[in-house]
Amino acid sequence: MSTGDHLPYQLRPNKAIERLLFVELLSRLDAALGISNTYEYFGFGGPQMEDFRLLNEYFPKMRMLSIEREEHVLKRQRFNGPHTNVRCRLQKSADFVSKFSARGKSIVWLDYTIPAERPAQVAEFQNLLRRVKEYSVVKITLNAAVATLGGQPGSRKLQAERLETFLKDFSACFPNGLDELAVTANIFPATLLQVLEFAAAEVLRDRADWRFQPLTSATYADGQKMLTLTGIVGKRANLANILHCHKLITWEFLRGVWNDPIPIEVPELTLKEKIHVNQLLPKYEDDINFIHRKLGFFVDRDVNKSEEKLRNYVSFQKHYPHFGKIAI
Repeated sequence: MSTGDHLPYQLRPNKAIERLLFVELLSRLDAALGISNTYEYFGFGGPQMEDFRLLNEYFPKMRMLSIEREEHVLKRQRFNGPHTNVRCRLQKSADFVSKFSARGKSIVWLDYTIPAERPAQVAEFQNLLRRVKEYSVVKITLNAAVATLGGQPGSRKLQAERLETFLKDFSACFPNGLDELAVTANIFPATLLQVLEFAAAEVLRDRADWRFQPLTSATYADGQKMLTLTGIVGKRANLANILHCHKLITWEFLRGVWNDPIPIEVPELTLKEKIHVNQLLPKYEDDINFIHRKLGFFVDRDVNKSEEKLRNYVSFQKHYPHFGKIAI
């Protein structure tokens, strides 16, 4: 959905990388699952419909549906529709999920942005898991900015206030309680992953031997920090076979556990800077200090943060977007 998603796509390199990782994951699952020919895609296209355009490049036969709750955005979606295999529907996400009934296997991306609606969003995620067919791929994005929990910055009780706010919504997910570290900036995305783990296990508990198996998760920020999780639904034994397919187990961004999301935090490099760094790869990919010295300046506020962002760039170099002016 577009609400709360104010930055234009071309100013969001971290989300651009995360989208490409999503498509790469689906491509690696294609041989085992037949994604190209048998899956439908459902998502929140937003004004630019970028994920629909990108998926169509890799899966041109895939049928797609975009859900949007704001009528003025729906008009832009239909104008920007990248191909004839996509339909756009005016509908709230809760209504979409409650009526979801796909004929076959699906890929669904619940791309949420509004932090105040996190409890409802997790409930929709649960509802969807009960409705999709086996081998369906479900992705959810949540706002993971800890400041959205409120509290007075600088207060000695800030973390306690934020923890109290968080547990008002999700105390059932933590029967043994939480300490205040769980709602600090670096840990909060992992805390939300625990919420999703509990929610998935709870809703599938009465379906014999079914589970939601995580495949990858990541954090990124083009403004506020976001958490994204992608997994597959089905019987444990069947999913085990998928997890052992060669293209998946050799993927460096596989995250089959409910922790350790991939941090995506790349620097904003000019084309000249990218070329300079790329010329040092792959020989010096494990020597970020050397790359940093050869670059000759910081790409962030200090040497440690600068090297960290360069390390991220090297990790995602082939996924790094370049936005440029073209003549058409």
